[in-house]
Amino acid sequence: MRNGVELIGVEQMLGSIRQKLNSGVDRLENQGLRAAGEIFADAQREKVAVSTVDHVHIRDDIKVSNVRRDMGERYVNIGPGIKTGWRAHFLEFGTRKTPAQPFIYPAFHENRERVAQLLASYMRGGMS
Repeated sequence: MRNGVELIGVEQMLGSIRQKLNSGVDRLENQGLRAAGEIFADAQREKVAVSTVDHVHIRDDIKVSNVRRDMGERYVNIGPGIKTGWRAHFLEFGTRKTPAQPFIYPAFHENRERVAQLLASYMRGGMS
């Protein structure tokens, strides 16, 4: 499994929703994943350090991807885009000359319960 938030009992819940909604469950899952991704993206934007240099800042380039599939699992990528992704790891992990200023892991760690609750509410909404 990918690193991330895992909800126990999701397959049973999705099976029940699929019986009621048929193809509507795909849309419901996609909406839930995108909404959850936005929570993590907003938290990253709040936590990332911003320099005074006049260029594209990491904060302004944090994005949530479209829903993707890998071996039947749906997911979204959350984080800096192509313009700033190459330098995001310098902040997250530091360098020999600069201490780490992590923003990705803390954003995930502090918001994972909130995201789990959001995803559960999306699933409950689909069951009603």
